[in-house]
Amino acid sequence: MSVTERSNAAAPTAFGAASAASTLSEAVVVHRNPLLRAGLVAALSPFFRARDGAESQPAAASVPERPPLIVADHEGALAMLAASATQPRRGGMAPAHWLVIGPVSHGGRVRDAMSAGVLGYVHAACSVEELRDAARAVAAGRRYLCRTAAGLIAEGWLGDDLTPREHDVLRMLCTGLDNKSIGQRLGVAPGTVKTHVKTLLQKLGARSRTQAATEALRRGLIEGSAMDDPFPLPPDCGAWAAPPVKSRGARANPAP
Repeated sequence: MSVTERSNAAAPTAFGAASAASTLSEAVVVHRNPLLRAGLVAALSPFFRARDGAESQPAAASVPERPPLIVADHEGALAMLAASATQPRRGGMAPAHWLVIGPVSHGGRVRDAMSAGVLGYVHAACSVEELRDAARAVAAGRRYLCRTAAGLIAEGWLGDDLTPREHDVLRMLCTGLDNKSIGQRLGVAPGTVKTHVKTLLQKLGARSRTQAATEALRRGLIEGSAMDDPFPLPPDCGAWAAPPVKSRGARANPAP
């Protein structure tokens, strides 16, 4: 075969590769971990026009044919989604499809991300094959949850069965307050609180208040930031206030 024939034979192959590359969806990796960001770009490159969002800028101001896939960490995705919600959309372009890669600690984080607009959530320790499956699904506009995230979401469905009052009691129970203290803050009798706590133990499958608090945190029913006392004592609760603790052997002062 002559040089010209070899050149002509190779031309369709090169054109075909360029044409295939042009049809790939765009994937922008904006994960805040530099090492993980580089690995994600490399893993997605065979199937997407993947680029490092921290080191490159969009190629042009034109609107892409399909919404881009954006791969980010949990905190970064929520922050950018919140910021983009206040900005006008270019040329009627559909919103980007978001995929979060990171640790999956509890269902509450996953639910928050999905509520904010994230379509996919995958554990950072996933395989390359699962990463690509998730990226393809999210790029096509479908939801994708890894097994860990899906399991935690399923466990967290219990939160929908709790009444608003039970949520309040659960939050204060997690701060270590006893029934009387919870009743002071809610303005109800300690017996009513005891009934709520009993119901919570049954719904959480817990045998003690400590186990109930641990289970609530694990399922994402209570955020760690809610461990501060969310209900301070009302100013007019003097009648509920506990008497001062007297040291052993001390005599109480007579009332004036």
